[in-house]
Amino acid sequence: MFIACVGLECGPHFVSGFQDVGWMLFVWGAIATTVPLLIGILLARYVFKFRPGTALGCVAGARTTTAALGAVEESLRSNVPAMGYAITYAIGNTLLILFGVVMVMFFS
Repeated sequence: MFIACVGLECGPHFVSGFQDVGWMLFVWGAIATTVPLLIGILLARYVFKFRPGTALGCVAGARTTTAALGAVEESLRSNVPAMGYAITYAIGNTLLILFGVVMVMFFS
Protein backbone atom coordinates (compact mmCIF):
# COMPACT_ATOMS: atom_id res chain seq x y z
CA MET A 1 0.00 0.00 0.00
CA PHE A 2 2.80 2.39 0.94
CA ILE A 3 4.69 1.82 -2.31
CA ALA A 4 1.51 2.27 -4.34
CA CYS A 5 0.81 5.61 -2.66
CA VAL A 6 4.39 6.80 -3.18
CA GLY A 7 4.24 5.74 -6.83
CA LEU A 8 0.96 7.55 -7.43
CA GLU A 9 2.30 10.69 -5.74
CA CYS A 10 5.74 10.74 -7.40
CA GLY A 11 4.97 9.25 -10.81
CA PRO A 12 4.15 12.49 -12.64
CA HIS A 13 7.20 14.23 -11.14
CA PHE A 14 9.41 11.31 -12.13
CA VAL A 15 8.46 11.59 -15.80
CA SER A 16 9.12 15.33 -15.95
CA GLY A 17 12.39 14.93 -14.02
CA PHE A 18 13.43 12.12 -16.32
CA GLN A 19 12.73 14.31 -19.34
CA ASP A 20 14.83 17.12 -17.83
CA VAL A 21 17.82 14.98 -16.86
CA GLY A 22 17.69 12.35 -19.61
CA TRP A 23 18.82 8.76 -19.88
CA MET A 24 22.07 9.31 -18.01
CA LEU A 25 20.17 9.36 -14.72
CA PHE A 26 18.95 5.84 -15.47
CA VAL A 27 22.39 4.69 -16.63
CA TRP A 28 24.20 6.01 -13.54
CA GLY A 29 21.50 4.55 -11.31
CA ALA A 30 21.95 1.14 -12.92
CA ILE A 31 25.73 1.39 -12.51
CA ALA A 32 25.47 2.51 -8.89
CA THR A 33 23.15 -0.41 -8.17
CA THR A 34 24.97 -3.16 -10.07
CA VAL A 35 28.68 -2.50 -9.52
CA PRO A 36 28.65 -2.76 -5.68
CA LEU A 37 26.72 -6.03 -5.90
CA LEU A 38 29.21 -7.52 -8.34
CA ILE A 39 32.17 -6.34 -6.26
CA GLY A 40 30.55 -7.80 -3.13
CA ILE A 41 29.98 -11.17 -4.77
CA LEU A 42 33.53 -11.28 -6.15
CA LEU A 43 35.08 -10.28 -2.81
CA ALA A 44 33.00 -12.80 -0.88
CA ARG A 45 33.74 -15.60 -3.31
CA TYR A 46 37.41 -15.09 -4.20
CA VAL A 47 38.94 -13.01 -1.39
CA PHE A 48 37.04 -14.39 1.60
CA LYS A 49 36.49 -17.84 0.00
CA PHE A 50 32.79 -18.02 0.91
CA ARG A 51 30.61 -20.60 -0.76
CA PRO A 52 28.14 -19.19 -3.31
CA GLY A 53 25.11 -19.40 -1.01
CA THR A 54 26.85 -17.55 1.80
CA ALA A 55 28.22 -14.97 -0.64
CA LEU A 56 24.73 -14.25 -1.98
CA GLY A 57 23.42 -14.03 1.59
CA CYS A 58 26.12 -11.46 2.38
CA VAL A 59 25.18 -9.34 -0.60
CA ALA A 60 21.46 -9.55 0.21
CA GLY A 61 22.20 -8.47 3.78
CA ALA A 62 24.44 -5.61 2.71
CA ARG A 63 21.60 -4.30 0.56
CA THR A 64 19.16 -4.96 3.45
CA THR A 65 16.93 -6.93 1.09
CA THR A 66 15.06 -9.65 2.95
CA ALA A 67 13.18 -10.66 -0.19
CA ALA A 68 16.49 -11.46 -1.90
CA LEU A 69 17.47 -13.67 1.03
CA GLY A 70 14.18 -15.53 0.71
CA ALA A 71 14.71 -16.03 -3.01
CA VAL A 72 18.26 -17.33 -2.53
CA GLU A 73 17.17 -19.68 0.26
CA GLU A 74 14.26 -20.95 -1.80
CA SER A 75 16.37 -21.58 -4.88
CA LEU A 76 19.05 -23.39 -2.87
CA ARG A 77 16.53 -25.12 -0.57
CA SER A 78 18.83 -24.23 2.31
CA ASN A 79 19.09 -21.76 5.20
CA VAL A 80 22.86 -21.39 4.75
CA PRO A 81 22.61 -17.93 3.08
CA ALA A 82 21.14 -16.58 6.33
CA MET A 83 24.59 -16.96 7.93
CA GLY A 84 26.02 -14.40 5.54
CA TYR A 85 22.91 -12.25 5.69
CA ALA A 86 22.80 -11.64 9.44
CA ILE A 87 25.95 -9.63 10.03
CA THR A 88 25.89 -7.68 6.77
CA TYR A 89 22.23 -6.78 7.37
CA ALA A 90 23.08 -5.32 10.79
CA ILE A 91 26.07 -3.42 9.42
CA GLY A 92 24.09 -2.22 6.40
CA ASN A 93 21.26 -0.84 8.54
CA THR A 94 23.69 0.85 10.91
CA LEU A 95 25.59 2.50 8.05
CA LEU A 96 22.34 3.63 6.41
CA ILE A 97 21.36 5.42 9.61
CA LEU A 98 24.80 6.91 10.24
CA PHE A 99 25.38 8.11 6.69
CA GLY A 100 21.83 9.46 6.52
CA VAL A 101 22.58 11.66 9.51
CA VAL A 102 25.97 12.64 8.07
CA MET A 103 24.41 13.60 4.73
CA VAL A 104 21.73 15.70 6.42
CA MET A 105 24.39 17.47 8.48
CA PHE A 106 26.65 17.92 5.45
CA PHE A 107 24.02 19.26 3.04
CA SER A 108 22.03 21.44 5.42
